[in-house]
Amino acid sequence: MDKIEYTRGTYSKEAQKVVLEVREDLDIHEFKTMCRRLAASLGYSAESIKEAFGSTRPKSSTDKMKDILKG
Repeated sequence: MDKIEYTRGTYSKEAQKVVLEVREDLDIHEFKTMCRRLAASLGYSAESIKEAFGSTRPKSSTDKMKDILKG
């Protein structure tokens, strides 16, 4: 079991430490999901997380084609 861990450097009323235990065989998409969850647990807004990380799922070929057509 691996861990993704955040420890706050200064005292606040927010969580001081967040630890997520994860499987050792996470693929990059699962890792991205865990990072989004860590950000949410630290109090970042859903809008900020979406802006920073984008979609939680890989784009389908249809989505990629739509992006190309948008220009």
